[in-house]
Amino acid sequence: MISISDRFKDFLNMAGALLWAFLIIASWAGGGNPRMVIYGLIACAAVIVVYYLQGAVTNGKMSVKILIYPVLLNALFWVIAFSMIYYTRGQNLDLVCGMHPGFLSAMIFFWLGSFVTATLSFYLFFRSDYLPDETWDRFIASVRTMEKIR
Repeated sequence: MISISDRFKDFLNMAGALLWAFLIIASWAGGGNPRMVIYGLIACAAVIVVYYLQGAVTNGKMSVKILIYPVLLNALFWVIAFSMIYYTRGQNLDLVCGMHPGFLSAMIFFWLGSFVTATLSFYLFFRSDYLPDETWDRFIASVRTMEKIR
């Protein structure tokens, strides 16, 4: 388990705010500077990592396995998806299922990165890392105590 201090949480909040500010700047500058587009897209993936890190902390601790999967794996999928979109821009390719091939393959990586990693990690880690049986038993006992008070 990795201990996450309040100072690190503050750092994540500041990093998220700075990344959002950079995304706005990259959006404005993207029309005149195509390189800013890819930087903005990568910053978008970094924002997702910041939010995942904030959500993965339980009682000031985060499991190493949760850091690797889903946080870093999701970031990798998003970077791949955004890179595919960026590097196939402007190419005249045949459509696949009505979509540009770069965007269609990126959609698959978005699905893998967001939906599958979040859903599968919830299934794999919820009982052991987020809500262990002892915590659930304490919660049920407190609810029963509250029922007796009424």
